[in-house]
Amino acid sequence: MTLLLGADYLHGTGNSRGADFHYTVPLNGVPPVSVAVPSPLDVTTNDARNFFGAYTSIEWRPLDRVRFDAGIRLNVTHETQKHDDPGAGTSDSDRRTKVRPGGSVGLIVTAWKRNQDSVNLYANYRDTFKPAAIDFGIETFDNRLILEPETARSVEGGVKARFFDGRVDVEASGFLMDFKNLVTPISIGGLPALTNAGTQRFKGFESGVSLFMTKDVMANATYSYHDARFTDYVQDFGGVPTQLAGKRLEMSAHNLEAFGIVYAPERGFLGGVNINYTGARFLNRRNTAPANGFATIGLSAGYRTPKWELRVDATNLGDRRDPVAESEIGDGQYYLMTSRRAVAGFTFHF
Repeated sequence: MTLLLGADYLHGTGNSRGADFHYTVPLNGVPPVSVAVPSPLDVTTNDARNFFGAYTSIEWRPLDRVRFDAGIRLNVTHETQKHDDPGAGTSDSDRRTKVRPGGSVGLIVTAWKRNQDSVNLYANYRDTFKPAAIDFGIETFDNRLILEPETARSVEGGVKARFFDGRVDVEASGFLMDFKNLVTPISIGGLPALTNAGTQRFKGFESGVSLFMTKDVMANATYSYHDARFTDYVQDFGGVPTQLAGKRLEMSAHNLEAFGIVYAPERGFLGGVNINYTGARFLNRRNTAPANGFATIGLSAGYRTPKWELRVDATNLGDRRDPVAESEIGDGQYYLMTSRRAVAGFTFHF
């Protein structure tokens, strides 16, 4: 049995200053075609945070093939925030102190073992807490209050196995998470802002297999199914409060798949290919704007010696520009996938 006790403290401060401006970004992702001269608006945000935590954890092996882990942490956070807008003659401030415990408990059982091969079953429960993020971007200036902290309670269980003298790794797991106060971007009067998005439920499963075909060749494949939905969140759309319970989170695909194969000897030519697929999803929270799934392909190639390595990695060879994240600039605006890219690198060992 192993017992750990501890405490930690962290202090952080930050500030930002920005001006109001307007720009247009075409849907094809090219750089802005028009940029207006910044207006006289001059706003400043200052934020200070103090984190303190006392924690304890325990690891217990009642049997050779059974391991039990548990931990608990007392979280104490204190934050002060101030917004100054000299042009409007306003100054807003807020402070908040939160005291909340968090913890986890888990169990791992080795159901079968022979030489390098084994089958391990696991399950865990987690209760987590995190103060709302602030990134001092342009959305900061329309937030006049400190947001509620993000909290989550989750359970997960699955199996990890290795077969054929360690040449095949298999993993599968299922999860269920209830999330509260997710920080998400919104538009208020045409201006970007952040808000807490009520409660959500995330559930699904993930699976993967890795095959060590030879000493230098490895292939892997993964598949996951995610179902992320609002369970209680009311948002204003054009002056109409709308309950989003039961709607899927925007940009959240049900199906995600990936496949890759790599040839990586200790010396000589190396290379690989990978394919990633993102399934159909909705672009908005009301689930009225569906988007089809898409796939991307990447390639890598290079040459390796004991002293140096030269390689080139290319991603998104099909130059897909699908929307992948909602923009904080406003409703109905999105960030597009990074265009086709090739990166060369040289590594020297000494």
